[in-house]
Amino acid sequence: MQLELYRFRLLSLVIILVLGAQLIASFGHANRFFPFMWYPMYATAHFDGERINVEHRIYAVAPDGSRHYVDPARDLRIDFWRYERRFARPLRDNKLDRITPILRMVVERYPAFTELQVEDYPMIITKNGPQGASRQVIAVIPRSAVEEALK
Repeated sequence: MQLELYRFRLLSLVIILVLGAQLIASFGHANRFFPFMWYPMYATAHFDGERINVEHRIYAVAPDGSRHYVDPARDLRIDFWRYERRFARPLRDNKLDRITPILRMVVERYPAFTELQVEDYPMIITKNGPQGASRQVIAVIPRSAVEEALK
């Protein structure tokens, strides 16, 4: 009986330590699934004909109308996931106050841009597997909004 009590306490302590470590690791980055991690295999189901945004691309539009792709590695020195989660999505949602350091890099690289365009790269779910879909500009952020966020 005494041995089972010690095993129970030890197991309880291990669980508390793991949840505590996850709390510390996610401090400031917790999401609605906390204290459990989000895994793609637990994502919601998708059905035939559904459009899914696979990624976003950001373009800086010059005064002459030409569009310049804001490359994550070359222009911003970040990887794809940081580009997607910490730049493209907040930009798409017009949450410019969250991305001011990255916006500064964009202004430095493209000083004359007039607007930023967020373009999606979607896939359509079909019975024969995912198929590419037409791209769309889903958000346009004028230069004035970027300047306001950088103040």
